[in-house]
Amino acid sequence: MVLCKTQFNQFHDAIKLKEENATLKEKRDIIINKIKEKLPDEASYGFTIFNQGSYAMNTGIKPLDDDYDIDVGLYFDMSKEDVEPVAAKQWIYDALKGHTDDIKIKVPCVTVNYQAGYHVDVTVYAANNDNDKVYLAKGKPESLGENKCWDESNPKDLIKEVREHLEDKEDRKQFRRVVRYLKRWKDVKFNAGGGKPTGIALTSCVYHWLTIQKDVDPFDKTRTYRDLDALINIVSQMLMMFVDEFVEVDGEPKLVPRLKVNLPVEPKSELFEKMTYNQMVTFKERLEVFLKKLQEARDHSDPTDAAEILRTQFGDDFPVPPKSTTGKRAYVAPVIPSSESALN
Repeated sequence: MVLCKTQFNQFHDAIKLKEENATLKEKRDIIINKIKEKLPDEASYGFTIFNQGSYAMNTGIKPLDDDYDIDVGLYFDMSKEDVEPVAAKQWIYDALKGHTDDIKIKVPCVTVNYQAGYHVDVTVYAANNDNDKVYLAKGKPESLGENKCWDESNPKDLIKEVREHLEDKEDRKQFRRVVRYLKRWKDVKFNAGGGKPTGIALTSCVYHWLTIQKDVDPFDKTRTYRDLDALINIVSQMLMMFVDEFVEVDGEPKLVPRLKVNLPVEPKSELFEKMTYNQMVTFKERLEVFLKKLQEARDHSDPTDAAEILRTQFGDDFPVPPKSTTGKRAYVAPVIPSSESALN
């Protein structure tokens, strides 16, 4: 049995987003200044700025396609009764119009795309409400009326909850590593289009269901973390949490598998609910293959063979050691004494 500890350490170092993209940080500051300068008169409410998303939660990974992004939240000192949600997003769009050739109002945000392939997402919140809740502006100008709404959201609480999850600092590091491994598996195994699980859904699965995997020396109390076992643990748990539900498929009731997981903070929304029946079936099948490959890798006696298997799931960033460095014992022919020495 091997755990590929060295390879997982190298893999994590290769995929971890250690710092924000410097160019994007500069673009973000320019965008914020433009918003401050060009907000219309009706947007007279003050606002505070904060970073959100996986980088803010310390679970970010490098994108496979170099499509780096920065998520910027704007907490406006207003209530959701003061302005319609799409109108509030229109303030941002109008302030940034012409900054690049590609600015879009999307359902959850306003996206500023750059020709180099990266983008900045700006989200608008109403943060001064009588019930002390925060609401996210959702919808596009062409959306149906029921899809233009203020949706309860607590991004700052979510960032804090994920960043501070688990009391033990070293346990928390394994939690973050496992989140990053799952995100890279998702990026490798699912196309860029719809149908793939979101990063926050996978993060929430690890948050709720991971059991930390480590060995503790009984004498000096040093700890050795087993990330391969941790992955086997969380993928097994995710598969166990699938439940069969009756849904209508082509006009007929059918029993189909579905995984549900809730956001760790209010409003504790269900994060897989937008995945269709077919997408959920594909997700489950790929998780089953993933678990099988993880177990096959652990059962191998040679790290090279195990790493080859893991690379099929994690992509080319997972290192494969050459046979000569794996520590596998080379075959040594036995010494057979000659007849003369045998007689002596």
